[in-house]
Amino acid sequence: MNVIRRISERLKKHMLIFIAIPLILGVAGWLMPAVHGSSTYQASATVQLGKYWNYDLNTPEPVIQLLSNGPFYQKNLPDLWNSQQQNLLSHINVTSLKGNLVQVTYTGVSKTEAADTANRIANAFLKNDQEQYQKRMALTDQSIQAVTQSKTNESSAVDKQRFLYQLGSDKIKMKPAELLEAAQPGVIKGTSSFTPKKRAVLGVVLGITLIFVWVAFPEFVREREGRR
Repeated sequence: MNVIRRISERLKKHMLIFIAIPLILGVAGWLMPAVHGSSTYQASATVQLGKYWNYDLNTPEPVIQLLSNGPFYQKNLPDLWNSQQQNLLSHINVTSLKGNLVQVTYTGVSKTEAADTANRIANAFLKNDQEQYQKRMALTDQSIQAVTQSKTNESSAVDKQRFLYQLGSDKIKMKPAELLEAAQPGVIKGTSSFTPKKRAVLGVVLGITLIFVWVAFPEFVREREGRR
């Protein structure tokens, strides 16, 4: 009880100071210039996957796997990989959207970097896809030419025409991947700066903590001296 009484008396004696300290620190926190931390930005490029019966490049799941691992960047974007290596993958997020779409999102330290890098990744994939698409088209053309030039008799003529029709239909349906939406300068993802309100609250909390130490510390010292 004596401890509580002494603390109460100390509070009453210095009441104005105890009220002023949190208010002063709160106002100081509000008026203090903001110290901005590092911000990050995100930008996304959207790719429409192709259709030419290549599971690895025409299906979202394997494409996501491809663009989320190092070998793709080592082969297709070596300068980007060499500058960041494993850290590069932590800045990339590849997701699937409805309609056989894949979205490549890159997180960078500036708006321009985020957009440029997302577009570079998308374009590298499109280049790789175009190469495989051209190979498939060439193979289809060779098949059509071979069937067209093949000799048939009356019994196999119908099968030949049916096969040519199927090959022609497949060729018409084939299409490469395309960039549906290029990445634009990124939106801010996060920053470590404190708002004026947060700084003011922090100042008030700090003031209350100082008051508590001021009031309670003498009792702590008194108790230790009493034990000697």
